Amino acid sequence: MDHNFCHLSAIQPQSVSWRQRSFGPCARLLIAAGMFVAGGCGSSSNRASAPASAAAGGWSDEPGIAMGSAGTADLTWASPARGLEDYNSAAEPEAPKTVNVFGEFNGQQREVSRNAAESGLQQHTWSDEGFDADVAIESAGKWMAFASTRHSERTHLYLQRVDGVSVVQLTDGAGDDAHPCFSPDGKQIAFASTRAGSWDLYVTDLDGRNVMQITAGPAQDLHPSFSPDGRRLVYSSLSPRGEQWEIWTIDLTTSEKRMVCNGLFPVWSPDKTHDRIAFQRARQRGSRWFSVWTVDLDNGEPRRMTEVAVSNNAAVITPAWSPNGQKLAFATVLDPGRGAGEKDAKSTKAAGRYDVWAINADGTGRQRLTDGAGSNVSPVWSTAQRIFFISDRGGVENVWSVRANPGAAGAVAAKPEAAKPTESAGVKIESTPTAESAAAETRETIH
Repeated sequence: MDHNFCHLSAIQPQSVSWRQRSFGPCARLLIAAGMFVAGGCGSSSNRASAPASAAAGGWSDEPGIAMGSAGTADLTWASPARGLEDYNSAAEPEAPKTVNVFGEFNGQQREVSRNAAESGLQQHTWSDEGFDADVAIESAGKWMAFASTRHSERTHLYLQRVDGVSVVQLTDGAGDDAHPCFSPDGKQIAFASTRAGSWDLYVTDLDGRNVMQITAGPAQDLHPSFSPDGRRLVYSSLSPRGEQWEIWTIDLTTSEKRMVCNGLFPVWSPDKTHDRIAFQRARQRGSRWFSVWTVDLDNGEPRRMTEVAVSNNAAVITPAWSPNGQKLAFATVLDPGRGAGEKDAKSTKAAGRYDVWAINADGTGRQRLTDGAGSNVSPVWSTAQRIFFISDRGGVENVWSVRANPGAAGAVAAKPEAAKPTESAGVKIESTPTAESAAAETRETIH
């Protein structure tokens, strides 16, 4: 498969390319960029750092939660409220030895995969050349913007109605354009571009006019997200001599910049009652093992960092808020320490599998929404209670969506015989703290 994405393993602008193929579909930017990230917000924290054995999975002393469903590799989670836990993966199946007249190995009837319509999936773009990436949905849920190489070797931005097929090209030129984000009023789009040499941030009207450069300089600035009032942007930045990606905010009126913490791919919560940002953060410096965190801003100062989702055998990446700010969507990458398709000597499970999940903002109620088919990354929420994402399940990276309601048809379910009263959608869940206690126990004030 021809995998395309932005690789940021070097900080020089000339070496930032959208055509390197080295890890997995649509994950070059998501994972390789994170190798510069170290956990933390630049201040002390009560929470102990994850041990070096985290990459191998399987920590600690409490019984854990075995995640997985038919046809996909198991994914295990640690509970942010109670620390890192020990998980037991499902037993590996025996190697097939015989095949009967029905084409079944060892007499076992094969499970029938659901098609896209049956599983609540919907395809929205149909590019057969190049790839689509970085989908964004405007607040009214009528329009989506995305980056694509469908007409060029460079990525440019396109606009399309969510329920339509016609596309309008918004940007052009010699540079790459990526990471579009709609303003809260839906009148502007912020994005990242290399048109000036390095990755900088820009804002444009929906018709592609009145382009205004927001950041400039040798730093690589990526992934803008508007504050709920539309007056500020939060983004990721890596300085030429920096070893870690940092999260910064910039005031669009005064151009005042403030560093928030170390992290990657920040998104501002639309909930105006909290000045809150979600982002991904590496467990250790240079690691590909990420978890999802939130941080509150108090007069621009970072406070109350909370780990929302962490897994023992997968990277948890690219969070996205629901329209009311009460839930998050994110993607997981199984065993990101190895390349896509590689296998451990003691396991038959392939690394680099990508799925989309939803979770309550307090870390409870995890729900896997994609079925393990293809690679599913970069989720974003819409007002129609659907989560849009990029998937190569059709052979080429295009924009797809899935129902966001965990109780709706189409959520990935466990085998009927494996279901228990405390299980939901392929996720075996032990007793879980209440929303209030989970949030209270995991909040850590940054001094």
